Amino acid sequence: MRCKHDMPMYKYVCFEGANTGRRFLGCGMKEEEMCDKIHWVDGEWPSTMKMCLLKIWNMYEDERDTRIHGNVDYATKNYELVLQKRELEKKNLELHKQLGNTLEHVAELTTHDLELEKAQRVKAEQEVATLKEDKRKLEYCVSDLFNAGHVMKDKLKKIAEIVKE
Repeated sequence: MRCKHDMPMYKYVCFEGANTGRRFLGCGMKEEEMCDKIHWVDGEWPSTMKMCLLKIWNMYEDERDTRIHGNVDYATKNYELVLQKRELEKKNLELHKQLGNTLEHVAELTTHDLELEKAQRVKAEQEVATLKEDKRKLEYCVSDLFNAGHVMKDKLKKIAEIVKE
């Protein structure tokens, strides 16, 4: 069989929606240039099976969207913390420049500067600990997403095996 481009058609498998796992012949061009001509290799699936596949697919997309939204919120909070840290560092640099003008001024502000550095160090250590914890949580979320993807692929393989039987 040939497509609208007069190219030979290639074998594909549908990986989303109600036709998940169903085989078809499609255009052999690159994805951007593909025409919409397809030929289903498998016969039409029963409507109950299609409904089940569609429910599974919708559950997967909902879970994926929920996790992505959670990761975006998490990344936004991390970015805000990084910006706050940069502002604190800029303020700290400005303070050091102002304090370096005279020896008297340096002597008066030494204790204040040490307290400020100590407070900033404590705050920075807390922020670093928070960022490490957030990084660990993000790694777990990414791992969960990959695991969810593998679980879905395994389920699709099992469904394909059941259909073949």
